[in-house]
Amino acid sequence: MAAWSAMAAGWIFARPSSASSSTMTKNAKMHTVSDPQFGEILDYERLRAGMMDVLDNVYPTFNLMGSMLAATRHFQNDPSYMTACAASGLAYMMLVAAEEYELAAKLKGKIFTLAWTEEHTGTDLLSIRTRATPIADAGGKQYHLQGQKWLINNSWHADYHSVLAKVDPSASGPRSISLFAMPHSSTKNWQRLETHVLKSMVLTKYDIDGPATLIGLEGRGLEILQRMALPSKYHCAYMGVKMVDDSLPAAIEHLSQKRIFQNNPIQFSNVFRQLYNLTQQAALINFAFFRALAFSDSPFLQFHGIMLKSWLLLKCNEILSQNLLVTGSKGFLKASNIGGNAIDSFVYPVFDGHYTLNTLLTYKHTRRYLTARSQGDIEARLRTLRENAYLPREGKQILNNSRETRHPPFFDYADYIERCRLPIPLDARRLVQTSHDLLDAITRRGESNEPEYRYKIGMLVHNLEALLAAVELCKATGNDDYLNAALMQYNDTGKLLNRIISEGAFASDFIEPLRLLPLPKPADPRRFLLKLLDVKGQLRKD
Repeated sequence: MAAWSAMAAGWIFARPSSASSSTMTKNAKMHTVSDPQFGEILDYERLRAGMMDVLDNVYPTFNLMGSMLAATRHFQNDPSYMTACAASGLAYMMLVAAEEYELAAKLKGKIFTLAWTEEHTGTDLLSIRTRATPIADAGGKQYHLQGQKWLINNSWHADYHSVLAKVDPSASGPRSISLFAMPHSSTKNWQRLETHVLKSMVLTKYDIDGPATLIGLEGRGLEILQRMALPSKYHCAYMGVKMVDDSLPAAIEHLSQKRIFQNNPIQFSNVFRQLYNLTQQAALINFAFFRALAFSDSPFLQFHGIMLKSWLLLKCNEILSQNLLVTGSKGFLKASNIGGNAIDSFVYPVFDGHYTLNTLLTYKHTRRYLTARSQGDIEARLRTLRENAYLPREGKQILNNSRETRHPPFFDYADYIERCRLPIPLDARRLVQTSHDLLDAITRRGESNEPEYRYKIGMLVHNLEALLAAVELCKATGNDDYLNAALMQYNDTGKLLNRIISEGAFASDFIEPLRLLPLPKPADPRRFLLKLLDVKGQLRKD
């Protein structure tokens, strides 16, 4: 029965020798290899060849956007490769976050994996059972690890595993977790876990039983993880943004060339309206991502990163799903990236920490966000965006000061939007006041610690910040064609407020939606939409 259960979950197998691995045949078009055990999987030698260039942007200098651009150069935004690259890169980043520079230099270029989760815990890392027992050595760094890890990417092909384990299995506090670098030789009893998404990756569960090296100090594993996790959220969000960047232009091109009823579908007002709405949303998420990146080497690192990990990736998923429906049957073909990206995009909101848990972290900022009174410097922020957005810059995000990132310098939200003076009736002050009243009402009920409201209010703050990003998109580009993006985001924020009010039966008045500006009627719809998607080209006219 045990053997049958293992086979039902996947396979139990032995790692191939170098000789047997040579029997794999390559699929040049899809950049995969035919593996005798796994079938079509990504080419891990190709992954290894590109990792050194990616990691040159992690150590000895840290360039957050540079590492992303290097991954794009080598792996052409292929979701399976980009995810495997991110998993390896983020696991390696743990060495840099722990300031283990000698080890980082020694192991640079190796394939790593994030060996954190266990089947009974998922994201609840404090409940892990993997045990670390000290081994007598002069440096006090050697331990024997025993346990099991689950749903781990790259693990079968990784040279090293970044493992979270407990020295005292009865401990449960934040100082109960330690981080270890473990060689592949300390793993056994592998099972592959088949998935509905990113099918060319190899996800597994396996046992750990062997020596490993302590990274940083004992009991500081979560601290190191959290330091690494702040910039890592930008890597996850980047993959969602690139999926949209790839899929929406493909849909526009297809619907500009396809012939139906003696015309191109993009010429039909119903199709153009859907593509126009998606393009406005796609332009906003693209700008919101690179806006956050431009301010990432600052106390806003955590606040923006969590917003990207939650609001932005969920928005990417929504855009990609709607884009698939608009495209129609062509998008469902395996050769099309439109359907594949829509399906694969469901991975990223839960990759490297579930989006719901990330959103709960934003709740703690809510009162400071809504009651800030300092005046935001519009010109200084626009200058930062024009100078830094879309350009790789060296920074210190990996060595962020947690005291600073826990208290970003918020400014008067409504005042800032009013002073931007967009020619549309955004009532930011009404949104802020209603949000503040709602927060007070939740507190009076004694429900401010309820996960439901912490999540909803966290999402509300993300939507408010997305509206601020939409306003800055219009200001930074000087293009009034993006005004509908701001109006759409205002309505989305009002819709969320109304849902919270309705579901909680609160007495607050509902937010009325704003009318969008008339649908444009361009002579060349294809050219018009593609230009809207090119936010970088309009912001960086140099």
